[in-house]
Amino acid sequence: MHYTGTTFRPPYEAYSLLLQVTTGCSHNRCTFCSMYSDVPFEVSPIEEIEADLAEVAARPRLYTRVFLVNGDAFCLPFEQLVKIAELIHKYLPKVETIGGYASVNNILTKSVDELRKLKDLGYADFNVGLESGSDETLTFMNKGYTLAQARQAFARLNEAGMPFNLNIILAAAGPDRCVDQAIANAEIVNEAKPTLVFVSPLHVDPHTELEEMIEKGQFKECTLRDYVTEEMEFLKRLDVEDCRFFGLHISNPVGVDGMLPQDKDTLLQELQEGLNDYTDWQLNRVPSKGREGLIIG
Repeated sequence: MHYTGTTFRPPYEAYSLLLQVTTGCSHNRCTFCSMYSDVPFEVSPIEEIEADLAEVAARPRLYTRVFLVNGDAFCLPFEQLVKIAELIHKYLPKVETIGGYASVNNILTKSVDELRKLKDLGYADFNVGLESGSDETLTFMNKGYTLAQARQAFARLNEAGMPFNLNIILAAAGPDRCVDQAIANAEIVNEAKPTLVFVSPLHVDPHTELEEMIEKGQFKECTLRDYVTEEMEFLKRLDVEDCRFFGLHISNPVGVDGMLPQDKDTLLQELQEGLNDYTDWQLNRVPSKGREGLIIG
């Protein structure tokens, strides 16, 4: 199998086949992210992808889902995604769905008709890094799109009948705007109607623009209390059906996972109980956070 650099995937894709179709990230300019800072963006040759699938097909393990890596595999042209799906079904006929990372911008490069055809080929539940429902926060994060463009992308996916997942980053606007962010995030998620919402706190990774901003006093980090409080305020306002609320990333101070709307009260109770398990000293500290998880010191 061909893998270049560190390979990333959401926690809930643990049992999916990870198939490399791109290297790095086509955007790679987000303020908070260092995931692909040392890996130039490249598209994998179709011959390499087919060789990897042939290698997997020769093994006894059965896969029903493929997760395309790295960065944002959905940036590939429609025709390339069709060819990849055809190869997957040729070599791995038991595969039911195909996912990967996607951005608002590369969703908008596909028409509704193209998205519908990709859905029919098995593409489903792409992980879309929305991050925030606030234009100001999107600009701060340097996501490269507006909230209006995000709404257009989600409407296009829904019209095509393609299910998708949304990422929301907690505490991305600082401690003074936690409730405002919770309201804005809930509004766009309620409108988008994803099948899964993946929540995790803002990552202050080393060697990022965000780290430099914090060191210069240009951005104030949230406390652990802020993280969980914003998550609860966000969850309270969610009004979605058949949507999984997933907060089991290694960086989540309190891990929760359940279905909405039926598990909302239970999830809120678990978050409150988790908050109660910390001391006031811990809750008032600013966690130092990296890919290794949450560190309170």
